[in-house]
Formats: sequence, C-alpha cells, structure tokens
Amino acid sequence: MNKAKTSKNSGRRTRQFDCVIIGAGPAGLTALEYLARFHRSAVALGANGPRPRLLWIDRTYNLPGYPEGVNGRVLHNRLRAQAEEMGGQVRDETATKVEGKDGDWTIHLSDKSKLRARKIILAMGVRDRVPDIPDVEKHIGHFLRYCPVCDGYEHTGKKLGIIGSGGSVARHALFLETFSNDITIFLHGKSPNTLGRYRSLLKQKGIAVEPARIAKIIESRADPVSDYVGSGVCLEDGGERELSVLYGALGCDLHLDSVNHLNFKLDEDGYIITNIHQETSVPGIYAAGDLVSQINQISVAFGQATIAAVRIHNTLDDGPKPE
Repeated sequence: MNKAKTSKNSGRRTRQFDCVIIGAGPAGLTALEYLARFHRSAVALGANGPRPRLLWIDRTYNLPGYPEGVNGRVLHNRLRAQAEEMGGQVRDETATKVEGKDGDWTIHLSDKSKLRARKIILAMGVRDRVPDIPDVEKHIGHFLRYCPVCDGYEHTGKKLGIIGSGGSVARHALFLETFSNDITIFLHGKSPNTLGRYRSLLKQKGIAVEPARIAKIIESRADPVSDYVGSGVCLEDGGERELSVLYGALGCDLHLDSVNHLNFKLDEDGYIITNIHQETSVPGIYAAGDLVSQINQISVAFGQATIAAVRIHNTLDDGPKPE
C-alpha cells in the first residue's frame, strides 16, 4: 500500500502519490513519517532546497524531551532518518509550480520532471531577513538569533540587543523583558520616529534605543562548546555595546513562489491561514510549520504536520482511519 499509484496520461504512465510534501524541514519530515506509518505513498521535496531554519540552530534547549539541548542539524538528520526508515521518500528536487485540483495535483520539479499527488502539504518554511552587517552569516545561530521564545531563557538577566525598526522591533523588545531588564534596540541607521507610539513606552520601560548603524560584530573565541561566541557590536559612530545576544526583528519572507498563483487566503502579515485540520483555503492543499499563521516553533510544526497527515489519511478512501 505504501507505493505510489500509476495512471495513464497521454500514453505514458505517471506516478501518483497519496501526498507530496513541499519542504523537508521539521514539519515536512514529520508529516512524511506519519503518512509512511499509515502506509501512504508520500514524498518530501526540497532536501537541497532553501535551508531550513533548524539548520541555523547551534543548540536549542526548549524542545520537549531534550533537556540537555540538541543541535539543529543533528535533530534534522534524525527526523529524516526516522521518516525514511518508515518508508517515506525524501528528494532533493524543489517544486517550481503546482497546478490541478483536489485529488489530482501536478507538481513541477526543478529537474523538469513532474509528480502527481492526491493531496499536498506545504512545509517550505520562511527565510529570515538578514541585517546588512559585514560577515553576518557566520554569526547566525550563535550571536545573531531570531527566536527569543526558543532561547531567551538561556540569556536571562544578561545584556540583550535587538535589531530592526518600527512597531515590530518595539513589540519584540517589550517581549524581551520576560528575560532581562537590560535591553537595547538597534535601529541600524533608521530614525527613532519609526517607533511611533511605542517611543514613550520604551522610554518608560528603560529600553535603550540606538539609532547608529552596526558596523561589525565583536567576536570572542572563549566558548568551549562552539569555539565561538559574539560579545557585542561596534557602531559606525565608534561606540561599542557589550551584548550576550543580538536578536533580529527584520521580518521574514515565505517560500511561496511555486504556489502563489493559487491565491491562498493569507493573514495581514502574509502567513497562510488554515482551518483546524491545517487545510488551506485551496481544497486539498494543507500547510504546516513556519509559513502558517501561528507561533513559529519546532514543537508547533510537529503538531501541525501531525494534524495534516492524519486528516489527509482520513479523507482518502482506501485505508483504515485512526481516531
């Protein structure tokens, strides 16, 4: 039962999967594992596609069941191995276009081949916007981080920085008060006026605002675990600020190029809206993970992927249906 079906199309036999999952991060691999365990034919695309956020994480301590923490790449490899052990397929190709209708979708791939599927799960994730600071890429996941929900606890009581502008960075800074009362917003050359109505509240809370651009990140080689940790930032005006961590609040972009033409219903921030079964406004297409209008957490991605996989299995007409 865990083999893709075939059907004749213009004289050629074309594979049809029960489900094609676009994306091979935590959500995509979790959905693949569940569908494989239901003896459904399923494939996850994009193993060499856009880098999942997970692979930027040097170590996370907020994932249930890992009190000692876990490296993002290690977790990703485990998820893939588990899904493949159950019989799920992971392919390097990425989707370039999706067309069709519920029950009979065609997915065009980057190698010019096609797949057919009865259902689709979108799990492509998002791409965080990176600040224009020299050599910033090597600091991502170490000194430059994007998720205080994930690792703010590890920086409790320390000097915290956050880079961005507008109401978004102000709201993020206010959330950081959960962990510290020593917080600085780095506007990176933008005017304090972009903070709008939050300016007085930030001042009242004692949250510092630094308009100058960040010229570079100060490095230290004293960390025995990763052999690297940033220790602060240098500003273009010559000043320096010691920091335990710098959070990015520049927004992100969803990987929706291959499906934008399907006109999904999105929220005001551009995230996909789903129902309680993780189905999008386009019948037969589900979504899970960071591109969905919910809190962006690995544990949430696991749950959404599970809900989508079970629902898909239950709606297909040729298999047992778990509660």
